[in-house]
Amino acid sequence: MMRIICVFFLLLFAIMTVGAKSTISTLCEMKSCESPSILDCSHLNSSVSGRCCVKEKETLSPSTITGIDLIGCHLTNTSRLFHSMGHLVFLYLHKNNISDIDVDDFTGVNELKNLTLPPNLSCPGGHILWDKEINHSDMVECVEEQSTCKVFNVTCPNSNSYCSDVGPRVTECLCSPGYHGYKCLRKDHFPTATFVVGICVSTVVVSAFLWITQRRKVKKH
Repeated sequence: MMRIICVFFLLLFAIMTVGAKSTISTLCEMKSCESPSILDCSHLNSSVSGRCCVKEKETLSPSTITGIDLIGCHLTNTSRLFHSMGHLVFLYLHKNNISDIDVDDFTGVNELKNLTLPPNLSCPGGHILWDKEINHSDMVECVEEQSTCKVFNVTCPNSNSYCSDVGPRVTECLCSPGYHGYKCLRKDHFPTATFVVGICVSTVVVSAFLWITQRRKVKKH
């Protein structure tokens, strides 16, 4: 029974991973762009994959993308396109009809060295979170993303926790190594096995309940 539960959980994770890869593939292979990519992936220790730079010898996923060139690709919004790209260094978005950006669009993006935007926009989070905000005639250039935790001197309420950057103006408090639980008050190893089994069992129970209720509805019809 335990083996079946774990297999089900792994399948669920695999489905989520495939969805993320599908979004990445769409970005990297975008066909609506007006000009070839200008990215130089070699100095990022990355290889070219369409309009993206991907870490050498790594498969395409949000965590392996180091650069994206979407200049003139007829984008109108950036909602959830770059989530969890923790190693994204270069992102070019100018010459697109993007009317607005939100800090949530950059959740999990903390290592940007160079971001370009249409001239009507400002750097996400404000100029204070970038080493430089340079206004050109055809774009805004955001140089060297800064740590929100450090810029705003964010402190966590518990001494056993620390501030971690999530994105521009977005932070979270994480438990220090060796601590976990409510307000990071428990000092021992996190019960990973128990937690995973609990998640697996909960997922199976909820899925079974939904399947049974849906089957009943089908039979009634």
